[in-house]
Amino acid sequence: MKFFSIARHWFWVAPLVLGVMFIAGGLYMVREGRDAKDEVRDAIVRENITTSQDASLPNVQVTNAATAKSEAQAIEAHVLKATGGETYATVDRYVAADGVGTTSDKDKALIVDGNPVPNPARNTAFQGAALRTSLNLAVMGFKVSDLVIGMGFFMVVVGGTFIVFLAPAVYYAAELANQRSREKGHNEMATTTA
Repeated sequence: MKFFSIARHWFWVAPLVLGVMFIAGGLYMVREGRDAKDEVRDAIVRENITTSQDASLPNVQVTNAATAKSEAQAIEAHVLKATGGETYATVDRYVAADGVGTTSDKDKALIVDGNPVPNPARNTAFQGAALRTSLNLAVMGFKVSDLVIGMGFFMVVVGGTFIVFLAPAVYYAAELANQRSREKGHNEMATTTA
C-alpha cells in the first residue's frame, strides 16, 4: 500500500519527462529539417537555373519548390512539343530509311556508315526526362524537409502540452488521491477508537 502511495505521488514526473523528450525531439527535427532544406536549396542554386519565359513563374532563378516545379513543367511541355507528344519510352529509336519518318526497327532504319541513324528526338526526350527528374527531386526534397519541420513543431507543442497541462493534472490528481487516503485513514482510526 505504501508503494502505491509513493508511486502515485511521483507519477506526475513521467509526463514531465515525456514532455521534455518530445520538445527535445521536436527541436532536433526542426533543426535537421531546416538543414536539409538549406542543403537542397544550396545545391539547386549552384546549378544557376532560370525558369523559361513560358514557365508559370517566368524568368526567375530556381531556388525553391515552386520555381523547380514550374521549370520541370516547362521542360516537359518543350519535350512533348519537340517529340510530337511522345515520351522517352515511346519515341522511336531510329530515323526511318526514307530519311523523314522514324522507326524502332533496325531493319527499317536509315543506315549511315553501317549503323542505324539515331532519332535526335529520343536524345531530346532523354535529356528532358533527366532534367525533370532532377528538378522533381528538388521539389520532393523541399516538401519532405517542410514536413519534417512541421512534425518537429508539432512535437514541441505536444511536449509543451505534457509539461503545462498533463504533468500538473497528474500531480494534483495524485495529491487529491493521497489526501483522500489520509482522510480515510483518519476516519478508520476514529471509528476503531470509538
